[in-house]
Amino acid sequence: MHKITYRIKALRLFSLPLSLSGIITGGLLANSFGQFSWLLFGLAFITAAALHLTCNLANDVGDFQSGNDSFESIGYETMLISGKLSVKDLAIMIGVLTGIAVGSGIALVYLSFGKLFTIRSLIMIFVGALAVLAAIFYTIGKKPYGYRALGDLAVFLFFGLAAVAGTFFLLTKTLPATIFLPAVSMGFLITGVVNVNNIRDIENDRKYRKTIPILIGEKNARHYHTFLVLSPFILMSVYNILLHKTFISYLFLCLLPFAVYHTIVVYRQKGLALNKAMGGLILITLLFVLSAL
Repeated sequence: MHKITYRIKALRLFSLPLSLSGIITGGLLANSFGQFSWLLFGLAFITAAALHLTCNLANDVGDFQSGNDSFESIGYETMLISGKLSVKDLAIMIGVLTGIAVGSGIALVYLSFGKLFTIRSLIMIFVGALAVLAAIFYTIGKKPYGYRALGDLAVFLFFGLAAVAGTFFLLTKTLPATIFLPAVSMGFLITGVVNVNNIRDIENDRKYRKTIPILIGEKNARHYHTFLVLSPFILMSVYNILLHKTFISYLFLCLLPFAVYHTIVVYRQKGLALNKAMGGLILITLLFVLSAL
């Protein structure tokens, strides 16, 4: 098999709906306010995708170098575990993707505000710079924050709040407080995927790092997961009520039975059996976005 195929597999493209859900949410919110630009939305889409894939690769490198990843612990072989790609190969890919993220991000800010050196532009560039650093240093470095139970917070902030509110702000140049209801909703759902992953890996992670499930215990981590998955349904209902949305905007409630079933599965299953639950929550998250806005 050609190395290009291995590189594509290393990207784990199947996980992209997570980060892109936040961008789609921000775009749909802006459109509902009568302000939308396909060019700006496309650049936000590219920036988020590049950052997400950078994070995937950096996570593989960090876990591989620390010895945290193995077939037994995660249920599949990464390209590094199998030896099909080297750390150098992934480092080059990280460099390319980071360049794409930086380039598209700067273009996005410039085209949105017309200048790079204004207060609003510099704030967005600063947030973008933090996102790049967060993607790279999740598990890489001497003191990776992902090994200190801060991964959930980073995902919530960057893939939830920043993705939704940032996209909306870049498209509309405004940021009403109500926007944070769908932004927090997305942050919770995406963080839920991370939490399932950490519950799955809890025994293996004890040897290498701290995660929320390790800090609060496996049982409490499942309670925490239920909160992350179900509270978005309440938050989005409040958002629709505040903005006097029509009946069709409540279609996302049709997903509630599937979300409840998902939480039951997480309560009942352990280890590698939770891999399907992660995939299910990714699908629920994407459908939630498309049906709620």
